[in-house]
Amino acid sequence: MSSFVLAQGSLPADDVVRELDRELPGTQAAPLDLSAPPPGSGVLLIWLAADASPAVLAEIVAWASGHGLIACGADPEAALAAGFDDAVVGPLSTRELAARVRAVHRRVHRTTPARLRYGAVVIDADTHAMWVDGEPHTLTAMELSVMRALVRARGRTLSRGDLLDAAWGDGDLDVSERAVDNVILRLRRKLSRPDVIQTVRGVGFRLSDE
Repeated sequence: MSSFVLAQGSLPADDVVRELDRELPGTQAAPLDLSAPPPGSGVLLIWLAADASPAVLAEIVAWASGHGLIACGADPEAALAAGFDDAVVGPLSTRELAARVRAVHRRVHRTTPARLRYGAVVIDADTHAMWVDGEPHTLTAMELSVMRALVRARGRTLSRGDLLDAAWGDGDLDVSERAVDNVILRLRRKLSRPDVIQTVRGVGFRLSDE
């Protein structure tokens, strides 16, 4: 098991990282960079400002899909609502923080990392199965690609261009954005809850969080 300490701004004190490394050998620290892929496959401890906005928290959760996530310093209620696995604020012993990392690691791996979920939607990337409110749905590969992109966005609005890249790849110039509308239309006809896919007029589509 590995852990990574990432910070929006100043990194925690060196002695905090050293003590964590004693409890969790291999712990590394680095600035938070959402333009690069998240490091490794372990648990990420994200040091944040107390006033980190819900939009920033949601962006971090979408960026770190598949990793265990612990927010440090941000409002715990907002962090958990955004999709973090755990949140801590105030003075905390290194031993307790390490215990929380282990607990999140167990939880993430027990629930199968390949399983993505947001709101009522659950997707198993290995079996290509999808459920809405626990009801199974059979989708084409293209439909599943669009739904997977929406789930990973965790409520953020994706443009037609974003979904086009996710489903068809950005190298296929023969597919128009109208194809995205056709896939969304087919999905709404198939889903037990068509309203789970919401249209943001003039922007694109997002998933409901309910």
